[in-house]
Amino acid sequence: MNVSKNSTRQYLVDIHKWRSVVALFACTVALICSTLALIFCIINYMVQGWKLSEFFRYFTTLSNILMVLASSFIIPFAINGIRKKRFVLPRWLSLFFYSGTICITMVFIFAMVFILPYDRDFAIGGRQFFLHVITPLAILISFELVESDFKVSRKEIILCMVPFMIYSLVYLIQVAIIGADKGGWDDMYMVNTYVPAYISLPIALLMVYAIAWVIQKVSNVLNRSRERKMLSSWKEDADPVEVNIEIYGLGRYYGLHGDKNNLSVPLDILESVSKHYSMDLEGLYSVYMKGLLNGIKEREE
Repeated sequence: MNVSKNSTRQYLVDIHKWRSVVALFACTVALICSTLALIFCIINYMVQGWKLSEFFRYFTTLSNILMVLASSFIIPFAINGIRKKRFVLPRWLSLFFYSGTICITMVFIFAMVFILPYDRDFAIGGRQFFLHVITPLAILISFELVESDFKVSRKEIILCMVPFMIYSLVYLIQVAIIGADKGGWDDMYMVNTYVPAYISLPIALLMVYAIAWVIQKVSNVLNRSRERKMLSSWKEDADPVEVNIEIYGLGRYYGLHGDKNNLSVPLDILESVSKHYSMDLEGLYSVYMKGLLNGIKEREE
């Protein structure tokens, strides 16, 4: 850690600005793709003369609505992060974005595994290629680009699967219990064609859990790689005094330049420093807060 030039302090600030820029770009791409997907869905349904209620039968439609909401919610945080050089994303919003990504990824998986072998046009023909391939892949990549400091637990993976589970239950009732001949839905995803839906849907749930686990695992690997890149810029033999000076300077920087009514503590940075230099996290927190308060006082003098 080179405290004499304050390089690390500025580097840490730049990291959060970069995170915000990446999040803004990624979520804008996700928002555009999901919006276009919904427009294509509406066009397809209107051409075929379907009723508006049929618009919400398809998991593709509902997944893209979920992604439009998730992306729209994150974009203001990204813009705020660029302005304040501090990207902070609430845990509930990270999980919401994760849930939407799981759903949209399953659109791709279902289209490729269950639909493509039997109906190529419905899977990837014309606009369906954008709906079932381009949009899911773009959103999946976007999710992996948005850095999150949260480690998702198994319970939270199941929580994020709730939208898919609800849809699966409704689909089971409409297709297997009510049936198309009695006003239910056609088996458009062919889950009841070769084996009963009550067998194929539980298998699908297990597959969704596996996919969700892989998505989060990749995200964790990428986040750890980014953290290692950040740690590589710090001097290995810095003593505790140097580290505390740098953390104090980081707090002072945010105190001088941030909105005093909307300041946050970069616990992710403090935790990384604490682990890297085997220093007490509470002590680093106190040093940071002292710098933050002194920065605010200096600005107001």
